[in-house]
Amino acid sequence: MSLQDSPTMTSALVVTAHPDDAEFHFGATIAMLVASGADVSYLVCSDGAQSGPDDAPDEQIAATRAAEQRAAAAVLGVDTVTFLGLRDGRLTPTLDLRRAIAAQVRRQRPDLVLTHYPRRVLDIPIEASHPDHTAVGEATLAALYPDAENARAFPDLLLAGLTPHRVREIWVPGYEKPNHYVDATAFVDKKMAAIACHRSQLTGGPPEWIYHWMREAGRRPGYEYAEHYRRIQIG
Repeated sequence: MSLQDSPTMTSALVVTAHPDDAEFHFGATIAMLVASGADVSYLVCSDGAQSGPDDAPDEQIAATRAAEQRAAAAVLGVDTVTFLGLRDGRLTPTLDLRRAIAAQVRRQRPDLVLTHYPRRVLDIPIEASHPDHTAVGEATLAALYPDAENARAFPDLLLAGLTPHRVREIWVPGYEKPNHYVDATAFVDKKMAAIACHRSQLTGGPPEWIYHWMREAGRRPGYEYAEHYRRIQIG
């Protein structure tokens, strides 16, 4: 299955825990969506301040990472990046986080949401199951169903003019039983250029393991490079 087998997506929201997650996890898919004419936007939940020099103030690290995220998004053709600014390393799937995500979903009204896998997976590198990732994945799924589409959930959102919205699909990384493959071959270079914008998080260029991971993801569908997903169809 490839992106072309899905209904046309005219808009997508990418909900991540940290600056740089969108590019590492979904960069080629985002580039492909933009190339197909979709309006793609980001919601970044944490300030990213736990990944920086030990002697640097949190505010400085957060500002650097936000600037890098905007630059990386621009490489992929994404103009709208919203930051919740929550404390890095302390995310949990609270009602407050669900409300914030549901509010953004109602504002942006996407067809598709890309987000983290909502639970820990033990047979992949531990970094993929960062507790902030699993928290945002779980909070996003709850925000999409039932919160974003239920008029009685968070009545203050309705009073603010944010009417219910039902997304059509959710894609999370295909760590277990992937059922959707995106041919990323034509967009690898753009993904790597976007990752390279996150200079504070890299030693040298984009790490080689990204190429290996994308080649492995492409093995089953027969693509040179792929990004694979667990595809959840809602409406």
